[in-house]
Amino acid sequence: MSRNHISLLVCLDALLSERSVTRAAQKLEMSQPGMSNALARLRQLTGDPLLIRTPQGFRLTERAETLTDKVRASLALVDEIFGNEAPLDPQQAAGHVSIAAPDSVGIAVMPALAGALALAAPQVRLDIRLPDAERLRDWLVEGECDIAVGHFPDLASDLRCMNLFTQGLSCIRAHSQGPADPLALQDYLDATHVVFGSPFSARSTMETTIDEALGALGHARQRMVRVASLPPIPYIVARSTHIATLPTWMATHYASFLPLQVQPLPFEVATVRCSMVWHDRTHRLGLQAFVREQLREVTQALMREEPAPAGSLLRSGIGTG
Repeated sequence: MSRNHISLLVCLDALLSERSVTRAAQKLEMSQPGMSNALARLRQLTGDPLLIRTPQGFRLTERAETLTDKVRASLALVDEIFGNEAPLDPQQAAGHVSIAAPDSVGIAVMPALAGALALAAPQVRLDIRLPDAERLRDWLVEGECDIAVGHFPDLASDLRCMNLFTQGLSCIRAHSQGPADPLALQDYLDATHVVFGSPFSARSTMETTIDEALGALGHARQRMVRVASLPPIPYIVARSTHIATLPTWMATHYASFLPLQVQPLPFEVATVRCSMVWHDRTHRLGLQAFVREQLREVTQALMREEPAPAGSLLRSGIGTG
């Protein structure tokens, strides 16, 4: 688009909103002949009169009516591309940021992020929801969410990604299920398992990683209970003969107040890496960048030894990204 076309677009917006050559010229501080010339050029380019004189004054043609929203959206896009965004003032910033995160991340990290934003950017609204790993790119592109946090081993190449931390995995079973001896692989395979997915998928990406590791050994788990979120699992295991595999920090946390044993997995599993993912749609937006930086900072704080909100949860069974 040439500079002349942008100028004509500005004139068209004024003509459509003012419905008068004279008022449009005044609005843009142009001469009336200059605006008349712009209208003539616009009529030629669009093949439509745009403004029609009536006894009550000018009215928009049907074509002009359909152009109004498109013209305003186009000018807003031009402003976004070429405008110089002022530095973000977090205390004054207002807006909405949507984060898709699994329950484990929601419990471990989101309380710290919500607390940090409440102090640093009190007018920013935070929406936290469970992710759909299979439609993650669509969600980020279409605005269903702005940021995704979790274990996403198969990311689209056009998504931006920052590793936050890695999670170790452990097995939990009820105290009533025998001595706290480490499980042998055959014990793990003979047991019945509680697994979790989401409202969108039968298995989470973490459960898929576990199944792939067992599949490489020629084995599979006996899945007896499936839940759509992770927090009920420790309670189910504590009152049954089933076992489950959870992030180590979470297994240790629930074992502190439920009758559970925490034991190492009897096989090797690929690294469960928690990453922050976003799309170019939000990459350059000041508020989005600020929230991403806050998320990175609170995660690093949770991994350090110094006190931090909810830090005791995450420090067990977690590593650097």
